[in-house]
Amino acid sequence: MKFSLSLALVALAAVGSAQGPQRCSGMRVRRNAASLSPQEWQSIANVLRQMNDDGAISRFGASHDRLFSRVHGNTCFFPFHRRYVLEFENIARRYDPNFTVPYWDATESFRNPAADPVLSNNGLGGNGGSNDRCLGSGIQSNMQVTYPNNHCLRRNFNQGDSIGAWYAPEIISSYIQSDTSLSTFRENIEYSIHGAVHLGLGGEMDTGYAAQDFSFMVHHANLDRLWWDWQNSHNSFLMYDGTGSNGPASLSDLIPEDSSVPFNGATVESVMVLGYGNVCYTYDSSAGAPQSYPSGGSNNGGNNNNGGNNGNNNGGNNNSSANNANGNGNNNGNGNNNGNGNNNGNNNNRPVTSGSSNLASRVLENQGIQNSLDSDIINRFFPGLGRRSGALKRRGYQAQPSNCGEPIPFPPRLTPEWIHMHGYDPERVECAHKNA
Repeated sequence: MKFSLSLALVALAAVGSAQGPQRCSGMRVRRNAASLSPQEWQSIANVLRQMNDDGAISRFGASHDRLFSRVHGNTCFFPFHRRYVLEFENIARRYDPNFTVPYWDATESFRNPAADPVLSNNGLGGNGGSNDRCLGSGIQSNMQVTYPNNHCLRRNFNQGDSIGAWYAPEIISSYIQSDTSLSTFRENIEYSIHGAVHLGLGGEMDTGYAAQDFSFMVHHANLDRLWWDWQNSHNSFLMYDGTGSNGPASLSDLIPEDSSVPFNGATVESVMVLGYGNVCYTYDSSAGAPQSYPSGGSNNGGNNNNGGNNGNNNGGNNNSSANNANGNGNNNGNGNNNGNGNNNGNNNNRPVTSGSSNLASRVLENQGIQNSLDSDIINRFFPGLGRRSGALKRRGYQAQPSNCGEPIPFPPRLTPEWIHMHGYDPERVECAHKNA
């Protein structure tokens, strides 16, 4: 009898392991940085000061610098930075249990980034000083850091007192809708909006130790949000293809870590699905956690590169056609300003197929795409819209012409120095630039 009971317990343990991480009992909600009040920014500033006094800010800068070549230019880019920002958030919550890292949707100010309210004195601060580039405004004003040596936190806009154009939400939306593999989506994001924001802000953000600037955290939280939207849009929660940090990508790969910011042997799979394991957060503009852990993950032991058997999100229709790209699923009503509440049912669990986090912007984006593009182009670059409404026709086909808005400015190429610093293949970068 004891022998049978032991076998049963072993069998139950095996089933539990195969089912993957447990669902979080409650989740904090990461909010759009543009929605924070001056008081909320001040609370973040207080935490950052305490962390810096304890050396934590420079430890994050040092760890990112030492791991740099292993977590850029390959598919590990997304899992590493998801785990990295989460670790920062977890440490910050030791100082303030209500702390969450907001995300900075850089597409909202793509035409004139320097005028973004997030870069105001109440928020991240603006440009550095004219002589030393030291940051003298914002939540990290006059902060001194210690890696790689003692120096002021620096900011140096890439066009003097202004910042060159960033990527429009329509471009990012096309990536979310049309990229069918994570390796392709990673390239398009890493070679576009990722680099544009780093280079635009310059200073600390143009180095391997960029994580000392809190702009790094809110920027990468946004990239993580876009990855989560892509995962939901394609029902590909466990797709991890291409090349990882140590060869062919596998969900069982260990996420690269540094002793100064340890991850305790976390695997790639442990961070793939928001709302499971220790990844207990979601975004105010994105779908919530799936009701059950996607199949095809735990104990697969190999390269998971198809993403086709990744379960169903919340038991409903979870393909691109489930969202009309005009903001359905925007979580504007969670009622929790510190991001520490339980996100049960506040998010509409339908995928977001837009690069913008803003409801009104999604409406304008959807209208602009339909006003300016014919159905063939829409079906090629915005298949989420095409599947939703069939053969779309722009309003230009109607008797009355419509205003499609100002032409979208296109950002400059990544600099040769940035490409070399990351070890990117210049031909791949150029290809991604031309495709955009």
